[in-house]
Amino acid sequence: MREKYLVFIVLMILITVLIFTASANSLKNGLRKVRDYDDKIKTAQERLNSARIMDEKLSQFSLIIDNSLSKSGKFTFEEINDFKKRIGELAHDRKISINKLSDSNKFSLPGLIETTYNLELEGTFVQMGQFLSDLEALDNIIKIHYIDVTPSSEGDKKTEDYAVSKYKIMLELSIFKVKKEA
Repeated sequence: MREKYLVFIVLMILITVLIFTASANSLKNGLRKVRDYDDKIKTAQERLNSARIMDEKLSQFSLIIDNSLSKSGKFTFEEINDFKKRIGELAHDRKISINKLSDSNKFSLPGLIETTYNLELEGTFVQMGQFLSDLEALDNIIKIHYIDVTPSSEGDKKTEDYAVSKYKIMLELSIFKVKKEA
């Protein structure tokens, strides 16, 4: 009888060891699958984030392309006046005074529409840099033909601890559009 109990205990221990080994293997396989899924999810999330960034950049580029296509052979008065208004707003935001702003149509390559703006501005170098950055951020194709910077006749104005030098800035820039083909 004692031998039967001993065999029974050994069998119970053996079955217990087998159950623990089987469950450990099952748990190890489950954890490996979870790690694999985590890696796949991480890769998919990185791709999704990259796709979102690309979509954002491409949508901005798409807006520039849409603004740069035209069915007519010239800029409309509304487009010219809207751009002048935007230039005025940018100058106002940067506290730059506009002494002169004129526009003219320019001869350009076939299929390309160009209008040129001549600006005479007055401000500091910092204000001018910020203004040019703002122009660059607009949703149009813009080319700056020249910038001429000369000291202003007002001279330096002193504010608190330092002198602020004002400059007269002559700027010629063009906006381009491409004529859509029918």
